[in-house]
Amino acid sequence: MTAGPILCERLRIPPFDPAVLKPTQWATAQQKAQLGNAILRFIAVGMPAEKFTPALYNRLSNMYGFIAHYNRTGFTQTWFDNAATRRDFLDQVARYPCWGDPTFVWSDVEKEIRLRVRENLLVEAWTTRAREEQVAREKAELARLQAKHGGKATSADASVATVQLGLL
Repeated sequence: MTAGPILCERLRIPPFDPAVLKPTQWATAQQKAQLGNAILRFIAVGMPAEKFTPALYNRLSNMYGFIAHYNRTGFTQTWFDNAATRRDFLDQVARYPCWGDPTFVWSDVEKEIRLRVRENLLVEAWTTRAREEQVAREKAELARLQAKHGGKATSADASVATVQLGLL
């Protein structure tokens, strides 16, 4: 019932250049570029939960206003469980203001990823996919209920006999 991932390879081009990133006290520009490219790669291949590595969790749980949850599994279930949660993840990335000085935080990496998500209309693409998944779930439920109740569809607008309840 679930459609394949939304792939967006152009999201990764060009790769992050360490020369334009600011190192922090805790990460070199090279480390920021490497992990920024890993985040872009993860998004570009459709954010499959099985590719959400501990390194991605450790970094993303400190970016875009995300919280760490209890662990990587909780983060994965919250943000990468289906098309709707992936859309919500990208929507938060696209809307986050990316505060802070890049010599202290990863705001330079955040801003570039945010820009690429917006330019490639990924929130809109995943919104469409989430809608398609919802329709598919509803049709499956309709088929199940029709099979259970004799296969006769009824209109939600069908008139129902009015019942007057007693006054006392």
